[in-house]
Amino acid sequence: MHISKNAAMQIVDEISQLVKQNINLMDETGHIIASCDKSRIGDFHYGAYKIITECLDEYYLKKDDKERGMKQGINLPLELDGEIVGVVGITGSHDEVITAGRLIKKMTEILLMERRVSYHQLMDKRVKNAFFEEWLINDGYKNFDDLRERGKSLGIDIDKPGRIIIVSIDELDEYKDNQEGQSVIAKFENNVAAFLNRNGYKAHFRNASRQIILIDDMTTEKVIEFSNELADYIYEKQKLNLNIGIAGKSDDMHEAYIQAHRAWNAAAAEHEKIICYEDMSLELLVNCIPAKIKLEYITKLFKNSSVDEVKEYMSLLKAYYKEQGSIQAVSDSLYIHKNTLQYRIGKLKELTGYDVRKPSENPALYMAYLIMQDIEMEKSETYALLHETK
Repeated sequence: MHISKNAAMQIVDEISQLVKQNINLMDETGHIIASCDKSRIGDFHYGAYKIITECLDEYYLKKDDKERGMKQGINLPLELDGEIVGVVGITGSHDEVITAGRLIKKMTEILLMERRVSYHQLMDKRVKNAFFEEWLINDGYKNFDDLRERGKSLGIDIDKPGRIIIVSIDELDEYKDNQEGQSVIAKFENNVAAFLNRNGYKAHFRNASRQIILIDDMTTEKVIEFSNELADYIYEKQKLNLNIGIAGKSDDMHEAYIQAHRAWNAAAAEHEKIICYEDMSLELLVNCIPAKIKLEYITKLFKNSSVDEVKEYMSLLKAYYKEQGSIQAVSDSLYIHKNTLQYRIGKLKELTGYDVRKPSENPALYMAYLIMQDIEMEKSETYALLHETK
């Protein structure tokens, strides 16, 4: 096992808070990679090198050896699985370090083992995430038998019927682009994992700050009940509202993911807690429209506008529909004056020929909004074509 400099420095910092002595941590080459004395980092340590090359139980230096750059103290091997992976050195007189030395050695080895376990858990999680993405999202596998065997090695039975749920924090965009928001998302993911473990489910993974969850095959009513329990649990822990999309029943798990994604997309757009694919209406119609027709609709409606200009109008429409058409609420949401908002709505009417404030004309713009939501979320063929034509 190679000890990283970052892990070594964290270990030294943790232990130095408990003991008074100066601590050095050397890697398998005998070089100091972490120390309470930052000026020594990078120096070659002769005592550590002797322990590693001669497999010594300890190396004690009675006084400073300036020629070899060593200070009085004891050096002890760090062993994991019978292998010396590094050396820990404690500076001080024999009486000061002989008692603490063995304790510090054991503490360091325990911390290294914890980091190794955490590292393997992280790698296992990444491998599983990659598998789930290939199986459910990308649908790019060519050899189903190979996919089945890979799943078995990870404890995943791809032939077992199940239901898919996609869960995220409501107003997710407000959390994704800042450090505080990322901390909230990380805590949300841990709480989701805790809830699922409590209910005997382990098949879940992160995608675009959402949680994709696989549960047992059950009725839609039972899935809704399960989803409500999850939403209540997260609200109790973090006071967060959720958007949850539930797939319909399907033997094709890739298709089930697409259904859950459509439902989640609608829930996020409408700030609903739960939407089932089976209950979708206009959103479902939009999802069934071929990419070419979607492109034709947007390009005709917004004429020669650039993609960025279309996105700007979509931001206006998103706020308008969220606030149920309240001009004051929409202007507050967009941080603009009411007159500026009215001006932009007027420009939108000039461009498209439709007035979002009129019930008879609003549906055409709402359809465009749903199409653009779908294009943005999928980054699909339509998205690429839209960039080419603008």
